[in-house]
Amino acid sequence: MDSIVIKHNDGSYIIEQSTKDLIWKTSNGKFSSFSNLIANTSYRFRLSRLMGHGVSRSEVSDWFSTYDVGYVPKKVSNVSLLKIEIDKDDVCRLSADIRFEPADDLSCDYNILYWQYVHDLRHFVIRKASTFLIHLRNLEFDRNTTIYISSVNGGDKKFSDETTLTFVTPSCLETHNNLRICPPEKVKGLRVTDVYKYDDLYDVSVNWDEPSKEPDNYTIQLETLRENKILLTVLGNVTEAHFLNIKLVQQYKVSIIADSVGGSSPVSWKINDCNPPIENHYIVSDFNNDRDIDGNLHVPVLNQNKLPTNTPKLLQEDKNVSKEHSENNSLPLDKFELSPKKLQLRDILGRGAYGIVRFGTFQDDFGVVSNVAVKGLKDNPTVDDINNFHKEIQIMKSAGKHPNIVSLIGYCTIYEKPLLIVEYCSNGDLQTYLRKIWKNTMNGVYDYKSQFTFEQDFQNYENDQRNRIVENCLYDIQQEYITANDLLNFARQIANGMEFLSSNRIVHRDLAARNILVCSDNIVKISDFGLSRDIYQENVYKKKGGGKLPLKWMAIEALTHQMYTTRSDVWSFGILLWEIVTLGCTPYPDIPTNNVLKLLKTGYRMEKPPNCGENLPQSRPTFTELRKNLDTLLNSCTDSKYLNLN
Repeated sequence: MDSIVIKHNDGSYIIEQSTKDLIWKTSNGKFSSFSNLIANTSYRFRLSRLMGHGVSRSEVSDWFSTYDVGYVPKKVSNVSLLKIEIDKDDVCRLSADIRFEPADDLSCDYNILYWQYVHDLRHFVIRKASTFLIHLRNLEFDRNTTIYISSVNGGDKKFSDETTLTFVTPSCLETHNNLRICPPEKVKGLRVTDVYKYDDLYDVSVNWDEPSKEPDNYTIQLETLRENKILLTVLGNVTEAHFLNIKLVQQYKVSIIADSVGGSSPVSWKINDCNPPIENHYIVSDFNNDRDIDGNLHVPVLNQNKLPTNTPKLLQEDKNVSKEHSENNSLPLDKFELSPKKLQLRDILGRGAYGIVRFGTFQDDFGVVSNVAVKGLKDNPTVDDINNFHKEIQIMKSAGKHPNIVSLIGYCTIYEKPLLIVEYCSNGDLQTYLRKIWKNTMNGVYDYKSQFTFEQDFQNYENDQRNRIVENCLYDIQQEYITANDLLNFARQIANGMEFLSSNRIVHRDLAARNILVCSDNIVKISDFGLSRDIYQENVYKKKGGGKLPLKWMAIEALTHQMYTTRSDVWSFGILLWEIVTLGCTPYPDIPTNNVLKLLKTGYRMEKPPNCGENLPQSRPTFTELRKNLDTLLNSCTDSKYLNLN
């Protein structure tokens, strides 16, 4: 502690600081501050108020001592929410006042970190706090908001343990109660029924609950496997809609949103099995042969429901999964559901704790056969395993297609197990690719001691290779050398893919060379941006709370707070650049994994691009800025064209 803030009654004062050299100053207002105090030293102050007729009688404070150098401040005692109100500059945002109580050591400085969701991490520091109030602005409606406060010894950057407060901001309607400003609430009580008419034609009726505030209109969408999406708009004062003479086969999906001047509600949706027609089959035996000994006539009648037999298995209940999981977590019926008859599974590419990746081929509707990679779960998966697998599929569906991400081809079910079919990249993962090229280079004309300084790390890598789960033995790596432009091109393509993912609000959380795949034409693609992290290399993670964390690639805020944002992906991109330029070295090669966080807190960083490793996430560049910088660098390094990525 090298400064102090003194609170006193409002007015003008002469304040004297008692040391061997008398220090005095004048002050106006309710607070006065003194700086450059000496550690482990006693002080007291004398205050004399300036009056209109002179100087009042002096008041003298008690003696107090400053703390030792390196003192770790105490934890903030309590944090509470005072009020939430509409932001004075934006009616579509909120502000909140937070009060905190300092510990009895009365620290002057406080570190504040708060966020509402993964893309909205904010950080600031309060210096020489006087009111112990925090005013948060630009908060979104209906969001979980978490704030972390820690006391700081500013001179030595020592932090106390954090005190945390989590609260939920009210919704827009709760705040304004006005649909000209706010979107309507989510439609509730969605009910769908269908009635068979003839020739696979049905009438479908959709009903829902009456809302608390009437929207302008509703938009209802009916989606089938064989038909285009059918849209229907009805006025906001009704709670039903009807689709007439719709051709249905097996299953269909109905979605609904409510619209107003203020926006559109979240989507409500329901998947239904269409009711099949009932056909009666009468089997009448010979009268004479079907009389019993009493002379009674028996006419056997079979009344049979004609049920579909080829319902997609991904939507059926797995034998090892509870009924609750089956009802709540099945994948929606859509264009990505593929016929397993068109898929052939071949050799295994890799294994993980929960899954297997196989090489395969897939034949599309036009008869074209292409190589694919097929991810599947191991035998007897748990409910959580299947939930996470389905979430991975949904994330890949939402991501769409891009030349620098591994795109989803589809999914299907074989023996009641879900399979994920994605693009196959023939040269395997970038880490293995770079390391094999480095190894080939060692047998060439290059003097590796002058080119790279990671001989010891490569030995660590070879030891690590013996423990690796995946050898990628089916991948075809023929290239024996690589140029600086090739490495720059890899970095540029990865930045391009991450720019696309971040624009779609997808946080990777495990950006590393092992999760970049290489195609035969030197195109690289980002993989594993879903939820299954164990497929390619199990042993780079540390088990913690049911999850696995790639500690040496994680941003400091992800290590300390488990917060994953696009900005933390930028940090990981900096580590990935280091992997690229060292041809596959392991980051922090001589540092045990459990010491990485402690070392980062001391300020240590590996050699890195200028600002990927900034402590404050908002100070790091965006992937758009990184991609543009790499474009400029590539253009300045060579006149020849680099890979066409469009």
